Amino acid sequence: MTIKEIMDSAKDLVGQGKLEEARSYVEDHKDELGDSYEKAMDLIKGDPSDILNKVKDLFN
Repeated sequence: MTIKEIMDSAKDLVGQGKLEEARSYVEDHKDELGDSYEKAMDLIKGDPSDILNKVKDLFN
C-alpha cells in the first residue's frame, strides 16, 4: 500500500466516525507510513469536529 492509500483509508474511517478503528489502522501501518505516521496520528487526535476539519484541510 502507498502512503496515500493508507491516509485515504484512515480519512474514510474518520469520516465515518470510526475514530478508534482509524487509530488502530494507522498504528498497524506505522512502518509503511514512516515520517507520515505523526501527521496521520495528529489527524485522529482531538474532538470529532476538529478531526474532520484537519482531514478536509489535508486533502483539499
